Amino acid sequence: MHILVESQFFYPEQMRINDICSALVERGHTVTVVTSIPNYPQGKYFPGYGLFKKRKETYKGVSIIHLPVIPRGKG
Repeated sequence: MHILVESQFFYPEQMRINDICSALVERGHTVTVVTSIPNYPQGKYFPGYGLFKKRKETYKGVSIIHLPVIPRGKG
């Protein structure tokens, strides 16, 4: 089964959904996650990520698509 997950946070941010999605892959499912560009908890983009950088990647067999988001900063 192909599963689409929408999540505000995903790898490289450390959230429980990372483990859930990788477990689904281990069970033979195809998983795609649509998420924001990593910026939690600092409120700024993680190194190597940005509006025009590293928008697609794979983590433990999970396909990840990062969509643009305006980081919250320190607010």
